[in-house]
Amino acid sequence: MASLSSQKTPCTSDGCKSVGILKCEGCSQIFCRKHVNEHRDLLNHQLDEIVLEHDALQKLFVEEKSKENYYDHLLKQIDKWEQESIMKIQQTANEARQQIEILFSSQKAMVSTELHNQAEELRKARIDDDFVETDLHKWINMLEKVQHNVNNFIHSTTVSEDSTELGVVLYFYFIK
Repeated sequence: MASLSSQKTPCTSDGCKSVGILKCEGCSQIFCRKHVNEHRDLLNHQLDEIVLEHDALQKLFVEEKSKENYYDHLLKQIDKWEQESIMKIQQTANEARQQIEILFSSQKAMVSTELHNQAEELRKARIDDDFVETDLHKWINMLEKVQHNVNNFIHSTTVSEDSTELGVVLYFYFIK
């Protein structure tokens, strides 16, 4: 019997001299009856704290879901910015079209006036039968000049884009 009592393992709790009756599989410590219950209470308390942290995180997540309204608000801001940008671009494009219309109308009026004046001069010369070779060369040169100006205008008018924070600006260039 003496050898049996010498194999008894004491409780591992500080200051306890009682015999250990149960080994905790989690921490591998051996506890007496009193300290087994205290150890179990401690584990239950730690579990309660974990559950509280879990619940707090769950609540925060639910609140974050309500913050999806803020997410939606941000998306709406982006949509609004997109629509405003599209409107600015459309407005700029319409203004550019108007400027091109004015530019081409002006050029067309100028060419029309030149051709009309030349037609009057040619008609008068024919009616009066008052022209010579130098007049013919002058009129040919005038026609070539008008033709050159028309071609030059068509091929040298360009549109370029300048994207800025405030919108898009279109520039028209007419190279003479």
